[in-house]
Amino acid sequence: MKTSVLTTLLISILTFASCSSSKYVNYLKENTEVVQMSDSLQFNSLDNEFYAHNLFLVGEVHEVETSPRIDFALFTQLNETIHINTYLAEMDIAQGYYLQEYIKGSNEIELKRILKQWPVFIGSISEQHRTKWMKMRHYYSQLPAHKKFNLVGIDRIADFELVRRLLKEKLPVKYHNQIQNVNDSLISWSNEKLTTILEKEKHEFDKATLNLLQNIAYNLSHYKKTRSRDAFMYENFKRLYIQNQWKDQNLYSGLGFSHTLQAYSYTFAGRLKHDTTLPYTNKMVSLNTLYVDSKLTVDSKALPKFMQDKGKEFTKFKYSQDNRLFMYIQGIADYKRVTEPHTISLLKLDAEGSPYLNSTRGTKVKNLITIWDAYDILEGTSTTDYAQYIFFVRNADWIKPDEN
Repeated sequence: MKTSVLTTLLISILTFASCSSSKYVNYLKENTEVVQMSDSLQFNSLDNEFYAHNLFLVGEVHEVETSPRIDFALFTQLNETIHINTYLAEMDIAQGYYLQEYIKGSNEIELKRILKQWPVFIGSISEQHRTKWMKMRHYYSQLPAHKKFNLVGIDRIADFELVRRLLKEKLPVKYHNQIQNVNDSLISWSNEKLTTILEKEKHEFDKATLNLLQNIAYNLSHYKKTRSRDAFMYENFKRLYIQNQWKDQNLYSGLGFSHTLQAYSYTFAGRLKHDTTLPYTNKMVSLNTLYVDSKLTVDSKALPKFMQDKGKEFTKFKYSQDNRLFMYIQGIADYKRVTEPHTISLLKLDAEGSPYLNSTRGTKVKNLITIWDAYDILEGTSTTDYAQYIFFVRNADWIKPDEN
């Protein structure tokens, strides 16, 4: 019996054999830029067609070490080249507000406190994520006025304490004792009283403050109505799009991988792409990140017991999307053929004549043991319906040897 099971497992692994296709490899050789891990991340292969988009989405696995580095590098390159008006942060309205103030130079709230309740749990423990925002703050301070940018949080409320703090900062003092300490009570108070207060006191506020308070009221009122984070981000985006007149502006967002997949009707990117009232059907680009021979830091409780670091809250384990047991991307061998260890490479998937325009190779996932849910490929779609570029990271945790 054991021999039969082992034989079945071996056959299944061979089914996922790491074989590449010359058709895809030949295409990738002409459309891949390989950047050494030790180099500054500057992607010179990005062309005018790429920069002609208005919405740039980077899909990452937050818990891999290189993710903050890629986010910062691409954002700054875009800002230097075409100017990004607004960074859309995967955090709630109050977190986004205080992070923007931090980037602009405020020391009123410590960065660690702003990130404390970030929905991406790694943000509360990751030095790399905090370093990214510190670098962003320094970068912002060096920018001329015409290159400055805004940052807004578009996610579902995660930190009610910051929301309360923001309300007390912006509302007249006479209303402070009405701000409820219990979350459900705060939501009820907002639904029943806040809109009336804002209408009554609107002459006291400048336009930006009134918009901010109205947006807080909107986010509180929809907290229980809209449970999906993708749906919440989409609804917030539509509201802010009109409020801030984003039609002819350039927007950027570094998000969790799944939010940037364009083919689905329920993801953030998919909702924007399929909304004909917005201009992003052909003006949005997704650059999604894949990893091999890297490591992932996750909440131990999210893993099967045999994979957990015993007694530790977080577990760091090998993460490679060519792993035939847990996650194997069909065609990932093609990506490996045109890249090198210890690199972060940029692969353009949608150039003229690309075989990825007519197949799902390079995006379809197979696995034998399910740890994370894989996305089913929709019938009639191709790889480029999900993303147009791939950041292919090899050995994310590699440290350059001391040359001395």
